[in-house]
Amino acid sequence: MIAQENFSSTEKRIEIKEVFRPSDLIKLRKAILLSRFSFRTPYPKRKINSIYYDTHDYKALEDSIEGGSIRRKSRIRWYGDAPTATNATLEIKNKKGHLSWKLLQKDLFRICNDAKTWETFLTPNFDSRDAALLLLNQQPKSIITYDREYYLSFDGKVRVTIDQNLKTFKQENATSPNLKYYRPHIGFVIFEIKATQKNESLVNEVIKDFPFSAKRFSKYCESIIPQQYL
Repeated sequence: MIAQENFSSTEKRIEIKEVFRPSDLIKLRKAILLSRFSFRTPYPKRKINSIYYDTHDYKALEDSIEGGSIRRKSRIRWYGDAPTATNATLEIKNKKGHLSWKLLQKDLFRICNDAKTWETFLTPNFDSRDAALLLLNQQPKSIITYDREYYLSFDGKVRVTIDQNLKTFKQENATSPNLKYYRPHIGFVIFEIKATQKNESLVNEVIKDFPFSAKRFSKYCESIIPQQYL
């Protein structure tokens, strides 16, 4: 068993997604501006990078496609595209029913974007037996990057994000990290509404302000098996 006391945990929350075309961005931003929830931008737009791990038989992928009630994905995430080394966080994303939460070990790894081998690309900042156990029998399957816009309601209870310029760098057959060859996912943007479990009732109210009908969407699944969403 993993010693979860060494991880911080986010609150359980609701995540509702919809997929739009890039041509819908003006409409979406206008809806955010006119929303009754007076959204503001708490952070500037930034690039998100994630290494997704899975077992040799793609158990996480299979669970996600089948929509099982309990699912778990392992990823290492960092922000920006600086050529110098940067800290990265180990995230274990859990989903049970319609609720999701993350177990985190912040700044557990160091990413060196110009490295030629996995050993030099991803190095631990300090010893962590738990991290080794969590990634045991898992391999990096894809690196996913995208640009994210953040919006937060006036009371801080609901967050809206827009993800675009999604790219997949396949890692399945790589003995070294593939940071050069990628597949762009140019036909859509991902719009997401998020709120903690205690604020679940607000999600239905926020949805009324947007041209929204929820869809199941997984960036990891999309990176391995591209789908038609529109």
